[in-house]
Amino acid sequence: MKHHPEGELKRVLGPLSAIAITVGAVIGSGIFLKPVPVAHAVPSELWIHVIWVVLGVVCLFGAYAYAELGAMLPEAGGQYSFLREGWGRFVGFLYGWTFFWVINSGTMAALALAFADNVLTTVQVDEASRTTVKVAIASAMILLLAVVNHVGTRHGALVQNLSTFCKLGALGLIVLAGLRFAEPAASDGVAAAAAVEPVITSGGVVTACLAVFWAYEGWYQLPFNAAELKRPERDLPLGLVVGLLILIATYVLVNVVYLRVVPLPEMLALDVDTERMEVPMRTVVRAIDPQLASWLTLLIAISVFGAANPNLLSSPRAFYEMARDKLVLRALMHVDRRTGTPTISIWAQAVWGVALVAGFQKFDDVTVYVVFAALLFYALAVAAVYRLRVLQPDRPRPFRCLGYPVTPALFIAVVISVDVLTLLDPLERRNALIGLAIIATGVPAYAFLRPRG
Repeated sequence: MKHHPEGELKRVLGPLSAIAITVGAVIGSGIFLKPVPVAHAVPSELWIHVIWVVLGVVCLFGAYAYAELGAMLPEAGGQYSFLREGWGRFVGFLYGWTFFWVINSGTMAALALAFADNVLTTVQVDEASRTTVKVAIASAMILLLAVVNHVGTRHGALVQNLSTFCKLGALGLIVLAGLRFAEPAASDGVAAAAAVEPVITSGGVVTACLAVFWAYEGWYQLPFNAAELKRPERDLPLGLVVGLLILIATYVLVNVVYLRVVPLPEMLALDVDTERMEVPMRTVVRAIDPQLASWLTLLIAISVFGAANPNLLSSPRAFYEMARDKLVLRALMHVDRRTGTPTISIWAQAVWGVALVAGFQKFDDVTVYVVFAALLFYALAVAAVYRLRVLQPDRPRPFRCLGYPVTPALFIAVVISVDVLTLLDPLERRNALIGLAIIATGVPAYAFLRPRG
């Protein structure tokens, strides 16, 4: 195996690239597929806007902490490096273990199921075989991505560029629809509105928070590229903070458009499992042109397809530092001499992604599985800011967490509360416990894999 030391990574990315990485890593399926579950979970339009803004600000508080850590530790390992430095090799290993088995492959599986749901809106499939067809389409998407990234990084990058264009095109169509729509739409779904609880419930909070956190999932990705930023002490904080501000503004604007064209009572009349694509579709049909709806479907499908691509294109970076620490099987770092790609890592993640598709079968179930585990490690990484300020007070910090010590504390309090409520919620508990069980298997795995002596 040819080993590529960190020093070979070139510092070629500037501030605009840093912002683009943050925005591009986040926008995928959430803003298109999660508005219906959120609408069903909270009691009013005001609550919908509040949940999207508040959780966006919570992620921004997390980004402040990550910006301090990333500027202080400008390495390729990203979140793994933060956890290793702040809490030791064992916690860092648990994150890498969870990243492989839950967060990375789970994200890919969820996006594949979202892609399949999107495709099924364009074809006629009888209800009896719908699940089988959906699993087949989702599995085929993952395997196709594995082939694309196996044959060369350049092909994976091409998919990424195309999908970025498509997601911007889809969002552009939706925002244009809102600008062209003269009057808020009337709705005959009054009966559905009457069924809404007049107050928010803990179950509704859990469902809405998990949905919105999924839409913001990926905000932490930029530190994985820290070793390639020209000036990480400047560009990393700028990319995280400005990128998240852009995301919050985008999500708020798109939700305003959705609710203007497809009012809340009508959203409540939609089936959460089979009609979630109706919101962006009806927005474009009513405000612009019915013929553009098919183009929107294609744009969203390619956007979701491309959103899964970094899980096979970029995720080996997360294992780079672990390999240096001798905490992963060296086979995962094998680089094919002909294609220059980490083929074993790609196919191992793809196979597990297909297994998750077959095991969960529902997009929302997989997102709960991913978000629950991810929030635990977000909290630990942000808490590392406190610990490192005590352990390494004199270490240079080119950027200091804004609002310290309040903002990181608020972030930790919110994400841990969401995880606790998820475990207490009878509808979401099963998927969270599966993720927790896989994290627990990392304990004996660490005992087996850690270097001796």
